[in-house]
Amino acid sequence: MANTMDNVLATGGTDQLVKLWDRRTLRCLSVGTGHSGTITEVRYSPDDKQLVSVGEDGCVLVWNMYT
Repeated sequence: MANTMDNVLATGGTDQLVKLWDRRTLRCLSVGTGHSGTITEVRYSPDDKQLVSVGEDGCVLVWNMYT
C-alpha cells in the first residue's frame, strides 16, 4: 500500500515496516517499526503533518511528519 505527499512516498506491506521514499531518487529516507502484522493502509493527514498506518495486527499508528 502506498500514499504520497509532495515528493515523499510512504509504503507499508508484509515486512511490517513503514518506509518513506524520495519520489525523485527512489532512495529510502526513513523506516518506522511498530506493527506486528502486515500493513494494509497508509494515509497522510489532511495537513500532511502526520501519516497513519493500519495493520492486520489491529494497530493504528500515527507518525509525525514534521520537524
